[in-house]
Amino acid sequence: MRELVSIDALETLPDESSAEQAMDRERNLERLLLLVQRLKLMDRQIMLLYLEGEDAASIGEITGVSPGNVATKIHRIKQFLARRFHQGGAS
Repeated sequence: MRELVSIDALETLPDESSAEQAMDRERNLERLLLLVQRLKLMDRQIMLLYLEGEDAASIGEITGVSPGNVATKIHRIKQFLARRFHQGGAS
């Protein structure tokens, strides 16, 4: 026999689709992190600093790469990661 649940109680029950979306997001973030970890050392350092919110000038100071080159590298790394991610890389 099914248990009756009040309308008020329904609002506090976890939404299965939200839980599933959260799990999908977590899996995707793990895949992305694995792809980032497989980058060459300098590219990985640049990307991690970018993901931490650093701007090109700050990343350039830390890595010794010019800000313009940092911006170009970030753009290329993002394209590479997106391609690999959609091809099913790091799964």
